Amino acid sequence: MFSDGLAGIFAVEPQRRGGVFLKLLEPSIFNAVTVNADFGCVEWPGGVDLCPDLMHQAMAGSESQAVLNPSMALRDTGRSQ
Repeated sequence: MFSDGLAGIFAVEPQRRGGVFLKLLEPSIFNAVTVNADFGCVEWPGGVDLCPDLMHQAMAGSESQAVLNPSMALRDTGRSQ
């Protein structure tokens, strides 16, 4: 849930994103999801995370690029854990 009360489901779609995000197709990795306490982003081991601003825009129905391409919210930060 976002701080403004917005809640919903965001389609991660790793198969559309490809690359490092294909790791998320493995249930044990996908289920290792956490919320970063410092930045509020949804993240997985290995530096895969979701941009909270784009997730919010997509889930709120904002007419933005995030709605046209929700997979943009997926980022590879290059961090390893």
